[in-house]
Amino acid sequence: MQPKPIDDHYPAPSGAGSMNLPSTDIRDAMPEWDAEEVHLRDYLDVVLRRKWLIISTLLLVFVTTLFLTLSQPKLYRAASTLEVVPQNQNVTKFEAVDSSDPRAGEFYDTQVQLLESRQLLARVAERLQLQDHPVVVEALFGDDEPGLLAQIKGMLRELVLSFIPADRRGRATGAAIDDQTMKQESVLGFLGSGLSVDPSRTGMLIGVSFISPDRRLSRDVANSMADEFVQWNMEKKMEASDLARNFLMKQIDRSKINLEKAEEKLNQFAQQAGIVSLDTKHNSVYRQLEDLNAALSAAEAELINRRANFDQARKEGPSTLPEVMASPMIGELKAEYARLHAEYENQHVIFQDDFPEVRALLERMESISERIAEEENKLFATVRNQYEAALGKKNALEQRVAQQMRLAMDLNERTTQYKIMSREVETNKQIYQSLLERSREIESMAGISSSNIHIVDEASLPIFPAKPNVRRNLMLAVVLGLFTGLGLAYFLEYFTDHIANPDEITDRFRIPLLGVLPLVKKANGSLDKALETDPRAPFCEALRTTSVSLQLSGASDKSKSFVITSMRPEEGKTTLAANLAQTFAMAGEKVVLVDGDLRRPRVHKIFNPGGASNGPGLSRFLANNSDPGLVRQNGHQNLSFIPAGPIPPNPVELLVSKRFGELIRELEVRYDRVIVDGPPMQGFADTLVLSRHLGGVVLVSSVGQTTREELRHFKKSMTNVRSTILGCIINKVDLTKRYGYQSYYKYYTYTNYAEAGDTKRKNTQALPS
Repeated sequence: MQPKPIDDHYPAPSGAGSMNLPSTDIRDAMPEWDAEEVHLRDYLDVVLRRKWLIISTLLLVFVTTLFLTLSQPKLYRAASTLEVVPQNQNVTKFEAVDSSDPRAGEFYDTQVQLLESRQLLARVAERLQLQDHPVVVEALFGDDEPGLLAQIKGMLRELVLSFIPADRRGRATGAAIDDQTMKQESVLGFLGSGLSVDPSRTGMLIGVSFISPDRRLSRDVANSMADEFVQWNMEKKMEASDLARNFLMKQIDRSKINLEKAEEKLNQFAQQAGIVSLDTKHNSVYRQLEDLNAALSAAEAELINRRANFDQARKEGPSTLPEVMASPMIGELKAEYARLHAEYENQHVIFQDDFPEVRALLERMESISERIAEEENKLFATVRNQYEAALGKKNALEQRVAQQMRLAMDLNERTTQYKIMSREVETNKQIYQSLLERSREIESMAGISSSNIHIVDEASLPIFPAKPNVRRNLMLAVVLGLFTGLGLAYFLEYFTDHIANPDEITDRFRIPLLGVLPLVKKANGSLDKALETDPRAPFCEALRTTSVSLQLSGASDKSKSFVITSMRPEEGKTTLAANLAQTFAMAGEKVVLVDGDLRRPRVHKIFNPGGASNGPGLSRFLANNSDPGLVRQNGHQNLSFIPAGPIPPNPVELLVSKRFGELIRELEVRYDRVIVDGPPMQGFADTLVLSRHLGGVVLVSSVGQTTREELRHFKKSMTNVRSTILGCIINKVDLTKRYGYQSYYKYYTYTNYAEAGDTKRKNTQALPS
């Protein structure tokens, strides 16, 4: 039978010393891992796999917190409540001398700072005589400091002082300050450290609390803080009132002197200038000027009226004057003239003008007309005289007003300085009156001013200690320990490069998962021939499932011949290769198992335990030596194997030769399944060479041992040489320690339900390499 030709694009070497290894350049990019495939069970898997780390961290935090909590001294908290109103009610219409209108937030911040001020703390310390209080003396100056934390602080303080030179240690420890001052500062520090001021966010209340080792001391300090704060506030108001009153009295005396001096200067100037009063009611010059101005205005109005009548009479004649029309005499004459004229008209119809009666009528009419004209002329002369008289009066009044105006202007020049001095007098008088009124108001408010701070609740004697809060601390310790443990677990998981879940091989690296083999617990014997010793074991069922996965895979034509490899030694590839060969043989296929691991062969130990490792085998056949006994039988009619033979110095050069390719082609013709047990991938190119002559590659991986970087390198290397990856077999899975792997293995255990009552096996044995 002629062997198949070697692949054209993979030439064989021309000689034994030459070789042509594939390049390691990256040709195809690795596919990105789909982050959407991460599920909640993946996070639970991390928690269960690292549960001991989480539990240890939780216990460590819990025990540490419990120890520190119980070692702390018991502290008691007492609290009083104050009502602080931003603005107190005014009994009078004036504001207080220390009144202000700040914003609510600024006001309450100020009150909180005042409650925490050193002056108020000093008042409380003096009131309670805290310098001699036994609890304070013990806490500040006692030899034995209570609590573990205090002891640690003391040790740290001594350690820091040890690094300070002796000549400077006195200044560093405050030795240059007298003992009384140091004691007072220590007491104030003790009060400040235990004091807590909490203003209400929605009301006008401020809580004042104090915490100390003694419950009575806590109550007394809290109540004293409230009392002293109210008293201090009242004292500040009284001091402000006293200062304001003293200041006002000085200002009143000074203002009174200035007012008296200004009035004296004003009187002297008025006597010298001859000024009695500037009021028009009492000053004759101004009064006469006002009267003349009024008379001049009346004269001008009268002149305008007279001139209008006079101009009308000159234009239209005297007959149009209102006086003519209103004259009774002229009216009677015009009536008589009208009657005679009517009679003349009647007579003129019959008689001529020279008729005596008609002539008499005409003469009488003419006489009456002359009289009417005479009367009108008299009235016109009267109107003219009235106009001329009004004009003369107006001219005379203008001259008199001008004369009086000169007198008033002269008086104004003399009274300008008088007005300036008078204004100065009024200003000083107003200042004096205002200061005097304000002084009287302050005096009246001194006894009736109310405080805007009131004590709502006094502090009561605390019964239970406020610190340490054992329940809260332990709850926080549990939460903190749990989250710290989870954080450490996920932190280590993030930086761990080992494969932790079989699904990651499929999802992240796109390598099909052919099967999952459990970590087998056996008392005696080896797993190399597990199918013969215990064919119904879960391990054997897993092997059968793996063989079926290879047969039914999409690359069934490639799975006719394949190489089994691993990333590193001791991952069980040789055992799996031997058992897979037996599985296929038991299924009726003719199988040949080739030991392609020319560096550390082990197949001959499985099928020929007593045979020598340096006998006939693959290495001699590839070295062009005739080897008629190359293919051997192991007792099974469908299973043959080819041992590795002597270990050569140049395994890659032998595997890359043309003779090896011809051998594989011939085996593919003679057998249904050709399985090659290859060396590990790490550091060797043997598997890359073997994969070029075979249909595909099967990777054996161990969860927790194989790293992502190794799988990434394996995938890139196989892609580079254009080899087919048939899939991956996960080996040595401990179902008792891993979450999520039971789903791969539940089906395998159903055959052992009858053995549930058997004694548990104690010894654990992983698959040997």
